[in-house]
Amino acid sequence: MNNQEGTDPCLLVAYVIAACVGNSWTQPILPSGYNYDPPSGSTSTPCYCSWSCYNLMMACTYCQSSNGTEDLLTWPYFIQNCQTSYTDEYFPSGYTLLANETIPSWAALNPTNWTGQVWTYAQAYSNHQLGVADSVPSVSAVSTGSTGSTGSHSSDLGAIVGGTVGGAAFLLLLALGIYICKRRRYRRARTTPVVDVNKRPHPSWQMHNRQLSDQSTASVLQQSTLSPMTYYTGSTTRTVPSLNSSFPPTSFTSGTEPNSYNTSGAQPRPPIPII
Repeated sequence: MNNQEGTDPCLLVAYVIAACVGNSWTQPILPSGYNYDPPSGSTSTPCYCSWSCYNLMMACTYCQSSNGTEDLLTWPYFIQNCQTSYTDEYFPSGYTLLANETIPSWAALNPTNWTGQVWTYAQAYSNHQLGVADSVPSVSAVSTGSTGSTGSHSSDLGAIVGGTVGGAAFLLLLALGIYICKRRRYRRARTTPVVDVNKRPHPSWQMHNRQLSDQSTASVLQQSTLSPMTYYTGSTTRTVPSLNSSFPPTSFTSGTEPNSYNTSGAQPRPPIPII
């Protein structure tokens, strides 16, 4: 029941504990008839009090024990010196395992779900046979409940979905803003009349009341007619800048000791055979 990297429970529990104490920890070989100490004092860390630490440590104890389950500790006894907040997740948030080690699904289960709240080989092996993927601790890891799944996977999916929705909303708002801006400019261009400085209607607007047959009147009007979008001041003229403007294109881019397991060195010790 090693993890996907082939690391056995005894070495892997050293990695788990080491994550909270500078990535350096030695897990000694357990003499027959003994068990590992539960967290207390300086060892009462979020890593040591986690579900994965308890499950892996009990598995390591079981593999070395000649007394079967007699040397195993219950979960309530194991965490009696731990803060409550340390005992509600399979691995503490904000920590990672050295060498990118992963935690087997059975080791990420909530110990309160074991029969009698004590780790059992039969239940752990049954979960192992399901083929559930290992959990990958990360800085975004969260409590996994009794399923043993990772919080990092769900948070990654949430980030992707959120980014996609946010990007689409931004593009929609941008397109709407451009449309409203152009529409307002178009309306101003169509409704702004041409007037002189004395607020009198420009003669060109009075042509609608003239007959085309009145050549003398038409001649006079034609001489005084100014082009649309020109302000008449009596002596000078000033042309209004064109309303046709182009928007710039915008792009979007969506040393291993002989009698212990320790975390020094890049390669783990060979796996301990599981009974």
